[in-house]
Amino acid sequence: MSLTFAYEARTPSGEPVAGTMRALDRSSALATLRERMLIPSRLEPTTNTFSLGRLFQRSKPNERLAFFRAYAALEHAGVDFSTSFALLIDQARTPRMRDALASIRSDVEGGGEKLWSAMSHRPDEFSDLEVAMVAAGEEAGNREDIFDRLAGFLERDERLRKQLSAALFYPALVLVAALIISAYLFIVVIPQFARLFASFGVELTPLMSFLLGLTSLLVNPFVVVVGFAVITVGVSSLTGALQTREGSLAFDALRMRIPLLGEAIRKTIVARICRVLATLLQSGVNQVRALEVAIPVAESPIYSSAIETARERIAGGVSSSLEEALAATGQFSPLVLGFVRVGGSAGNIPAMLVKVAEYYEEDVESLLSAVPTIIQTAVTLGLGGVVAVIVYVVYVPLSTLSSSIH
Repeated sequence: MSLTFAYEARTPSGEPVAGTMRALDRSSALATLRERMLIPSRLEPTTNTFSLGRLFQRSKPNERLAFFRAYAALEHAGVDFSTSFALLIDQARTPRMRDALASIRSDVEGGGEKLWSAMSHRPDEFSDLEVAMVAAGEEAGNREDIFDRLAGFLERDERLRKQLSAALFYPALVLVAALIISAYLFIVVIPQFARLFASFGVELTPLMSFLLGLTSLLVNPFVVVVGFAVITVGVSSLTGALQTREGSLAFDALRMRIPLLGEAIRKTIVARICRVLATLLQSGVNQVRALEVAIPVAESPIYSSAIETARERIAGGVSSSLEEALAATGQFSPLVLGFVRVGGSAGNIPAMLVKVAEYYEEDVESLLSAVPTIIQTAVTLGLGGVVAVIVYVVYVPLSTLSSSIH
């Protein structure tokens, strides 16, 4: 299993470069740096576990999109590699991307590496999918077309992600506001009425007494501290469980069972897988390698495992076709399998995979357009129920107080 190393080094001309690279061990990493004619000043293994810092440091899709689009345009215009990368380094939006492109240029011009090989040394900037497609493009001699396809894939994938995030943002905001309002009503409003009724000697209803007792318990400092500790331990345990294969599979299955939203997540994943496979197969990558590249791109333990199973079946000769291998996993719908079967018969599987992706993307857009309305309605009804309970709790003693005054 390869490790990821972070390094800082200098070129023979003294130019500083930094980045990350994959290697079996530290000795292999040092050997790779020497082959690239780099003099390392720092070389440390990095963790593969999830961390917020690592997430925010990772290159954003729009940075890579700008790079792919610009490089494709420069190649189509006949601009040479050195001039193209000099322009791309100058227009890079972040120091991290600027450093990555400078390192790639150094590896290609100084170390004599292929562009895809130089990109593979920067796994935090360029994914396995992007490296595999550039490698296929260089072998086929149509690198500029590959960069155009990569940019198109990133555009569609990012648009779908933003639609999913936008569909969840407003309902989440409404839910948080409803919880805050409910907490204010139970913690502040009801106790004030209780004190008013007590000052007039009005007997509280059993429901109001229960709510007051529950509120007093929840705001008790000891309970708050214990609750915070329990939540902290629970979050830590859940995070640890999600790092295991069993835990990640269980969580993935759980999120796909969420009414309506789970179906959108599942179709989004399948659409992404179909897009990736179609793009790779169109670029001349064989099915085994295409499936291997699609494993991390799925971003779903369940579907990553299914793709790995399909890859092993084709590589081992157990399945004679892509449709048969996907069917054996039990994770792909008859619609997907039918399109792949038709594509295999017609000798054009990539085109059929694109059709599946387009169909699912349109279906997801329709689902996501209904999600905010449904969630907002449910939250509004729930908040209305809370207000109704509070009105009932306050109204009964208030009517008793009004009768006693009269």
